[in-house]
Amino acid sequence: MESKPNERDLPTIETGGESGASVIAPRPSLRQDSRTRAQARIIQGALTAVAAWGLDATIDQVADAAGVSRRTVFRHFTNHGELILATLNEIEQIFETEVPAPPAPEADLEGWLTDAIVSMHELSRHLLGRAFWDLHTDRPNISPEVTVKIATTIPLRQRYAETVAAEAWRALDGDGSPPTWVMDAFSMHISGFATNAFPSKSAQETGRLSARILWLVLTSSLYEQRQDRANANSTS
Repeated sequence: MESKPNERDLPTIETGGESGASVIAPRPSLRQDSRTRAQARIIQGALTAVAAWGLDATIDQVADAAGVSRRTVFRHFTNHGELILATLNEIEQIFETEVPAPPAPEADLEGWLTDAIVSMHELSRHLLGRAFWDLHTDRPNISPEVTVKIATTIPLRQRYAETVAAEAWRALDGDGSPPTWVMDAFSMHISGFATNAFPSKSAQETGRLSARILWLVLTSSLYEQRQDRANANSTS
């Protein structure tokens, strides 16, 4: 007969009430824990399958990639659309966690920019893979829920590009916000289209090339801004 766990062995959560008392937070049951682990394994398999075969990756392909049976997949996801929706949710979370923190004042800014750009190209190549093209193609047979999710997934790259451009501009002491053409250049060179422009090159190689181009874009725009400022001061 199993012994009842001592309350000291259980996690506690502060209630925040006036008494300052704590309550015991129940652990998930073995069944719940097993279900969570199985779902995570299936999602990892789905990420692999979607990168290789796109959003049309079959349940069998996902099951093979996850190392589980087709029946196990359907035990956790009722249909193909639900599984793809969960996979896109996971992709979105991964992209969100990869947005770089602002560079430290003493940081090598060009190195920071290169790391940020290479990271995005690696995500496009290895995480999205073939699914990148599916996100930018009309797919009339896909479920409405997945269609809505695609519409919110596509702008992630744009937000990433805007964040990196703004942080680099600020670190280089640019006035205001980066010019529109600078933002457009970042959006172009951080896109999956740029990643796939050179299929013979690795994501790291393409990322470093894009970073060099964007560094030149930044420094050129800053030079123009300072020249405009100097000309304005000389005529005032």
